[in-house]
Amino acid sequence: MHISSFLSAIAASARTGAQRNELADVVRMRSDILSMSAQANATVVSPQKPGRLTHSIRTALAARMARQSCAPTLASVYLEALETLAPPPALTALAHEEAASEQDVFLAALTQYADLVTLRPKDATRADILSLRNAGLTDAEIVHLAELIACVCYLARITLGMQAMAGTLPPAQTAEPEAVIGSESVGFTAEPLEWVPYLQPVRLEDATEEQRAAMKITPSNTKISDYVLTLAHDPESLAVRSPLFNAIMYGRDGLSRAGREMGALGCSLINHCLYCASVHARRFIQLTKRPELVEIIFAEGPEACLNDEYWQPIFDFSVKLTRSPGTFACSDVAFLRDHGLSDLEIFDLICAVGIFGWANRLMHTLGHSILAP
Repeated sequence: MHISSFLSAIAASARTGAQRNELADVVRMRSDILSMSAQANATVVSPQKPGRLTHSIRTALAARMARQSCAPTLASVYLEALETLAPPPALTALAHEEAASEQDVFLAALTQYADLVTLRPKDATRADILSLRNAGLTDAEIVHLAELIACVCYLARITLGMQAMAGTLPPAQTAEPEAVIGSESVGFTAEPLEWVPYLQPVRLEDATEEQRAAMKITPSNTKISDYVLTLAHDPESLAVRSPLFNAIMYGRDGLSRAGREMGALGCSLINHCLYCASVHARRFIQLTKRPELVEIIFAEGPEACLNDEYWQPIFDFSVKLTRSPGTFACSDVAFLRDHGLSDLEIFDLICAVGIFGWANRLMHTLGHSILAP
């Protein structure tokens, strides 16, 4: 099943007529996001130039990661696609969360890294990138893998969020949320930061036409960030993800821009992406003139008490969807509805949290941040 059809089917399966009508409006008003999400999925799972990360490997890993993200219905879409590719038994087993054979160094490295970044992105370090290189992966293959992981984690959150809105999400699992290190120990700040890659960025003068188009290079461009140059190793994904990001974060109507920034901030806090947290903390402050809320979040971490009837539910929702997909429930959406948010606003928040789960899994894992001079 096509991903956009899969997501639309979730909306159509809503338990009540009122929910179906609300979600039908959401699907209509955010059809561009659903369409671009499907395009993004295609670029990471079945790209035109898959290389050694074959379509079968990518699809098996996608199914595995969707299961790990507590989105079994999304996993079933990938499993169905995997069957059509006639994979070897080892990949079928991998898709069902069995361990990769240590004798296949390449596949074992892919799987170990995918498991880490799916489940514990905050724990990823430069050493994990070195492990991939030691297993023979090129910098371009590492970026392709990172985009695959991040996109599936994004789609898992969209799936869970839409199921909760439709009232069809199964009862929450009983697993306890992951323990989180106190935010004060990891250097969160609203001060400007610089991002330093672990990989060798594409040299602008050596960029292919496809890479230049993905980076939107024009003759007047004199400076492209190292982040964009690093992601240009996978130009097909970069070309799709950038407009999707813009549609989610800067779309008209629905959730306020500040609300989307709070979603980005809550997500980045859990994933320990210092750079994203810094940027979106500043943007939230600029939009709301509420620096004290950011100070509380950075001081108290995910359990922060904001003493604000509007911002507290949005922050808590963002934290839970990021940190504990296995305990996410229909009641979490109902809580936002009870606090006056419309279904369109809730969908926008889900997308903001999801897209930053994607962004964090690139920025935090492919490089590190330092204070700007």
